[in-house]
Amino acid sequence: MPRFELHCHSRYSDGTLPPGEVVERAAKAAVSLLVLTDHDSASGGPELLAAAAPAGLGVRLGIEINCAGEGAADRVHVLGYGFDPGSPGFGERLAAFRERRTVRARRMVEKLRALGVAIEYRDVSAAAHETVGRPHVADALRRLGVVKSRKEAFDRFLAKDKPAYVESMGPSPAEAIALIRDAGGFACLAHPQTAGKEAELDELHRAGLEAVEVRYAAHTPSQMRAYGDWAAARGLLALGGTDFHGPGTGRDGRLGVDYSDAEAGAFLERLSRCS
Repeated sequence: MPRFELHCHSRYSDGTLPPGEVVERAAKAAVSLLVLTDHDSASGGPELLAAAAPAGLGVRLGIEINCAGEGAADRVHVLGYGFDPGSPGFGERLAAFRERRTVRARRMVEKLRALGVAIEYRDVSAAAHETVGRPHVADALRRLGVVKSRKEAFDRFLAKDKPAYVESMGPSPAEAIALIRDAGGFACLAHPQTAGKEAELDELHRAGLEAVEVRYAAHTPSQMRAYGDWAAARGLLALGGTDFHGPGTGRDGRLGVDYSDAEAGAFLERLSRCS
């Protein structure tokens, strides 16, 4: 069966490997198509493409946009496929999203300092290649010896309702979907178990969502069936990805998800109609 990886990260966001090493791992895992989906960044494209031919691997550039808003909206992440990164205004919008992330990270540092943690923003930004996020704050806490892992940092300080948490400052889900569509691509809802109940999912469908990440590591078999049925009833693509982040992140498993020929063909056909 075709093995695709449609959700993974590199050092351009909160992954720990350069795109070339992600490609190497994917090739060893017998992945035939890899889409790099860094948070709010499409800058890994040149490295991704340069590594693809020597590895004998098909690659495409994707993205994952973190959203904000009322209720479930602040837990929505939108994956984008098939867009043109050179589309007018696309890069500028991503840069604005990344600046909001910087503001958010600085506010987390301020909260941590108020808790008595000896941390500076430069401790966070030093390890960030481009997009800054909560995992970089967590990694700074680990390097400083405050915690032993990203998980501990989230559990003690950075998860929602913890003392150093700051609300997401990203675009609304509808804005994220529109940005991807305006650049010639199509949008997929990442890990829908974080995105709310059926009413919230239906709102995303009305905003132009075309696919759902049905197969995801944190989904139970019953969740995968439910999201698959929801997608099928609305004519949406049912996709899957590992959300690979690399060593030291807790998300360092084997890359790739096995697709049926029909599932792979449907995704490739939709991709072929993009810009």
